[in-house]
Amino acid sequence: MKKYSFISIVVLLAMLFVSCGTSDGKLSRQTGTAGDEVEAGLYLAHNVMWDLARDKFDEGIAKDPNCVSCYLNKGHVETDRVQRRELYEKALELSSTQHPETKLARDAVNWINGEGGRFDSYENLYKKYPNDPYLANGAARSLMINDKLDEARVLLEEAFNAMPSAGFLSNLLGYTYMNNEEPGSDEFEKASGHLRRYMRTENGKDGLANALDSMGEYYLMKGDFENALAHYRRAIGANPNYKWGPINVARTMRQAKRANGEARIMPSSTENQDAKNAFNVGGWYLYNIDWDRAYEKFSEAIELDPNFALAYAMRARTSFFLGNTDDLVDDLDIAVSMSLNASEDEGLLINALAIDVKDGTSTFNDLVEGLAKKYSDDSMLAFETVFATMSAIGADAVIERANALLAMDPDFTPAYNMLGYAYMDKGDLENAGKVLQEQVRLAPGLANPYDSMGDYYLTVGDSESALKYFEKSASMGLTASTTKADSLKNIPETEEE
Repeated sequence: MKKYSFISIVVLLAMLFVSCGTSDGKLSRQTGTAGDEVEAGLYLAHNVMWDLARDKFDEGIAKDPNCVSCYLNKGHVETDRVQRRELYEKALELSSTQHPETKLARDAVNWINGEGGRFDSYENLYKKYPNDPYLANGAARSLMINDKLDEARVLLEEAFNAMPSAGFLSNLLGYTYMNNEEPGSDEFEKASGHLRRYMRTENGKDGLANALDSMGEYYLMKGDFENALAHYRRAIGANPNYKWGPINVARTMRQAKRANGEARIMPSSTENQDAKNAFNVGGWYLYNIDWDRAYEKFSEAIELDPNFALAYAMRARTSFFLGNTDDLVDDLDIAVSMSLNASEDEGLLINALAIDVKDGTSTFNDLVEGLAKKYSDDSMLAFETVFATMSAIGADAVIERANALLAMDPDFTPAYNMLGYAYMDKGDLENAGKVLQEQVRLAPGLANPYDSMGDYYLTVGDSESALKYFEKSASMGLTASTTKADSLKNIPETEEE
């Protein structure tokens, strides 16, 4: 046997050994020269610092463009469904056929195609590599998805005891109680011990911010706003780059105001809480340009309380956007007739809308400006000062108002849409891209954020990316996106002619 042949065989055997895992019982990932970046990214991802994890996986890709783990795990922390698909498909394309991590990439692609689950292979791989905390996490999630909660809890407890530096396992264990048990019950209280253990494990490390945040959520679910705020603020102090800290502080302050009766929100003509909830969801769809679902939710609110005057008015407004003139007139007539029994300001809002529809005036917009100041905690009114008047107030005012709304109510994601278009109007394409991408990531199940990203890519001259986002939005039911996608597809044919 020639010497170089013998060496080649040794190298091949070594590669096969590494591909099957390491001697310490951990799965050997397909990282190439980006091993450090993948390990750092996995730690950040499992401690819910997704933005930082994405950056770390990007560093890995820059270092080694063939880093399968970089693409795969960036896909796991990416909620934008267009990007996630591309990342998973790239990971599978680069994967070695015989490598065990390839099973995870294949599962991810199947999952995003609606075929199977993302965590399908984790249980078997964890049995093979029992010292891999990331596989343990996925195995537990697989069990929970399959309604094996008790088994998942046992697995997490055993895994954390075997790998006590993996605090995120104790965090997930805590959430199995928080998400499945009644707040205040003995079972729910078991979460506290696991979360405190997570805090001790992460003390002095970047993961401490998420540990404090989890403890904050535990208190928030119990209605203990003071302790919740204290932990969320500590999370910000532990890591100023921790995204969820400021968001959860704002959410908690908002909930506390509502619970204490201190929130300044316009009185409603219904006492039916289910009707109010349906109405609020309808408004959220309305502002996300999902007219059909908005109409359904306003209709649901009316069915729950046929005397809900403002619900008729908002359904009429939705009919205007849908082009249903007859429904618009009928609902406005009903709303106006009911306005005498509505709250004073609600009645004014209904009649202002009716006057504008009849006379083409801007009474509604003018009234909203005043009501938003009077009811400073009312997200709907705050958004209306942008949604209804953005063409008149200018980009700078839109940016100021949208940012103020998000500071008050970070869950009112349509404000990102207004921000994005305002930045584009100003020619600030960098900030436009950032805020529109944030809307996609925070509301990945809605069509309009993808349509807006398509508009952004058209503006920056990237027709290929624009088409992907328009097609995604169109597949989710937004007709305007179908028209835009078809227009882009026809450009090459026109040029050839």
